[in-house]
Amino acid sequence: MTENAAETTKAPRRGVGTVIREQLADGATNDQAFDAVKAEFPESKTTKATVSWYRNDMRAKHAAGAEGAPAVPTAHEANRAHAPAEQPAEADPLA
Repeated sequence: MTENAAETTKAPRRGVGTVIREQLADGATNDQAFDAVKAEFPESKTTKATVSWYRNDMRAKHAAGAEGAPAVPTAHEANRAHAPAEQPAEADPLA
């Protein structure tokens, strides 16, 4: 095998975009996806705006019917899905 042939068979590198897309496809919030990127790539210059861009891009591709594009919830829907359950209000002890 020649040196050039070896280079063309390398697996694609895992990057920031891949991590964000995987997290968002699994229903993560923007903050969770951002934290996953910073855990895997601590020196990256990724911002929360970057994560938001990927979410909007994935939603647009899904809406356009792109093959294999996962359904991604809005940021609000993802935050609501990961919010702690609300505790019922306690009865007023003076009533």
